[in-house]
Amino acid sequence: MAQLAAQLEAASAVPPAPSRAYRINYPLACLQLRKARLAQRQRWFDPAPFAEEGLRLLDQLAKGQAFSPTPGKLTEMAYLAANDGSAQPYHLYLPPDYDEKKKYPLIVFLHGYVPTTSILDPWILTETECRIAGELGAMLLIPYGRRNSDFQNVGEVDVLATIREVQSLFPVDDQRLYLSGVSMGGRGVWHLAAHYPGLFAAIAPIAGHTDMPRWWGWDRSKMPVWKLWLNCRDNPIDLAENLRNTPIFVQHGGADSLIPTEQSRLMVARLQELGIPVEYLEHEGASHYIYWEPETYRRSWEFMIKHRLNPSPRHVSLKAYSLDYAAAFWVTGNTFLKWGEPGTAEVEVSADGSVIEAKVGNLGSLNLNLRLAPLVGKANVQIRVGGQVQMAHPQGGGFSWTRLGEATGAGGWCRKRPGLCGPLAQAFNTAFLLVVGTAGNEQQDEALRTQAEKWVDDWEAFADGRPTLVADRELTKEQIEQHNLVLFGTPQTNTVLAQVASHLPIKIGDHRYQIGGRLYHGPTLGLALCYPNPLAPRRLFVVFSGEPWGERLSINHKYDLLPDYIIYDTSTHEYDNTDQHLIAGLFDVNWQIDEALQSRTSEGEAAPREAAVQ
Repeated sequence: MAQLAAQLEAASAVPPAPSRAYRINYPLACLQLRKARLAQRQRWFDPAPFAEEGLRLLDQLAKGQAFSPTPGKLTEMAYLAANDGSAQPYHLYLPPDYDEKKKYPLIVFLHGYVPTTSILDPWILTETECRIAGELGAMLLIPYGRRNSDFQNVGEVDVLATIREVQSLFPVDDQRLYLSGVSMGGRGVWHLAAHYPGLFAAIAPIAGHTDMPRWWGWDRSKMPVWKLWLNCRDNPIDLAENLRNTPIFVQHGGADSLIPTEQSRLMVARLQELGIPVEYLEHEGASHYIYWEPETYRRSWEFMIKHRLNPSPRHVSLKAYSLDYAAAFWVTGNTFLKWGEPGTAEVEVSADGSVIEAKVGNLGSLNLNLRLAPLVGKANVQIRVGGQVQMAHPQGGGFSWTRLGEATGAGGWCRKRPGLCGPLAQAFNTAFLLVVGTAGNEQQDEALRTQAEKWVDDWEAFADGRPTLVADRELTKEQIEQHNLVLFGTPQTNTVLAQVASHLPIKIGDHRYQIGGRLYHGPTLGLALCYPNPLAPRRLFVVFSGEPWGERLSINHKYDLLPDYIIYDTSTHEYDNTDQHLIAGLFDVNWQIDEALQSRTSEGEAAPREAAVQ
C-alpha cells in the first residue's frame, strides 16, 4: 500500500494534455488505494489485491497502455471529482459485440438505497440485467452517486460527471442517452430529468417517490418559506412541467409499503393534467421490490431504446426554483425577478415556424437558441415575449430578451447567477477547501480544528471523499481564486473571515450574531451561511461559527438541509430533527436580506446602536 501511495504521488502532476491512459488508469489506481485503506480499516476485505491492482494500472500507464473494459462484462472505472479531489467509482458495461468505430446508446442506471453501500460494496446490477442491455445493443452506466445521496447535490454532480466521462472516452450516441433507476434511483430519475430537460431521450423511473413533503408527512402550509423552497428545488412533482417532450415509462408495485404507490400515481396524474404523455404500469399486488425481477428492467429499457432525442421541440416548458436549473432544450432563463419563487416560461413556435410566442413568469431575462428552435427555412421570425414584439433571423444564433426596466446588475455588488445562487450545499458541488482559524488562543484553535476535522469525517461518511483542510494563514491566493472556501470560526479567530466580514449582512462574534436590528447570543447557538467571496467574486464561501450544526441528524443530507443562512439553537429541535432555527432564510437576487424569504422562531434582542458583536 505504501508503494502504491508513493507511485501515485509521483504520478499526480496532471499532464497539459492528459492521454487516454492517464485519464483512465490514474483515477482507477487512486480508487484502488482508497479501497485498500478502507479494507485495512474495516478488516472485512484483504487490502493486498487492491494495492496490487493499483500498481498494475500504474505500470500500464508507464507503458502508455490504457485500461480497457471487457465487452460483455460490468467493469469498474473511476474519475477524479472536481469538488473534493477524490477518486469516485462508476461501473460500465459494453455490449459483447462492442466496436469502437460504432456509436452506441447509453442507458444510465441509478441504484437504490442501501445503508452499507460503499466503494467496497457498491449497489450494482447482476449479470442478468447487464445482459439485457447488451441484447438491446446499449452501453450501461451505473454511477456511484456518492453512496446514498438521493442523487441530489453532490450525488447529482456525480451522475453528470460520469456521463460526461463516458461520453468523452467511449463512442456514445448523444441523441440516445437514457435514464432509469429504482427506489432512491427512481426518485433520482424524476428530478434529474426535470433539472435537465433536453439531455435524456427517454426516462423510466421504477418505484421512486415524487413528492418529498408528502412522503415524510410534512404540512407544506406550515413549512418555513426557505425550507419549502429547498424541497421544491428538487421535488419532481413541483417540476413536472419540465418533462414535456421527454418520453416516460413508470413502473410501481401496487402493494408497495416502502414507497407508497400513491407517489407514482400522483406524478402520473400531474403529467396527464399538463398534457404530457406518460405510460404507467402498476404491478397489481406487488411489493416495492419489483426490480428484483429482470423483466422489470427489460420493459423499461425496451421502452426507452425506441426513442431518440428531439433537441428542437416546438413547445418548451420551463419551471425552475434555482438558476442552476433554468434551462430546457433551446430556452434558458438567466435572471429571476424574485428569489424564492419559481421562474417559468412557456415557449411555443407557430405551426408555420414564423412566430415564437413566449409567456414568462418571474424571469428578468430569457435566451432562445434559434439554431435549435424549429425555424428551418425562415428568413425572419417574429418573437413575442413580455408584451414586446421583435424580429430576429434564425441564422443569427441566439435571441436575448430582457424585461423592460430590469437592470441585471442593479441592487448589490453581486447578483445571484448559475453556480452562485445558494443554498449552502451548492458550495460543495465544485472545488472547495476547508479553512480552519488559527488566530484565537490555543483552546479556540484546538476547538476549531476538532470541528473542522469532524466535518471532514462527516463528508467522508456521506459523500465518500476527504476534502482538503488548510490553516487560514497558509491559504494561498491561487487557492482562494480556484475554490469555494468553508471557513470555521469568527472574524476574531479566522484571518480569512476577518478579511470578508465587513461585506456580510450578518455580524459574527463568539456565539453572538446580529442581523439588522436583532441580536442573538447564547452558549448553545451556532451560525451557518453562504455568500459570494469578495476576494474571488465568482466563488462562494461558507461560514460555520459557534456550535456545530446537526449533531442529532443522520449523515445523509446533513448539510443539504441548510438554506443560505441560519442561526440555530442546538438545545432544541424541529420536527425533522434539525437544530431549532431562531432566524433563517434565503438571500434575495442581490444577496441581501429579504424578510419575505425569512422565518423566525425568536425575535432576539434589540441590538444597540454601537457595535453589538465583538
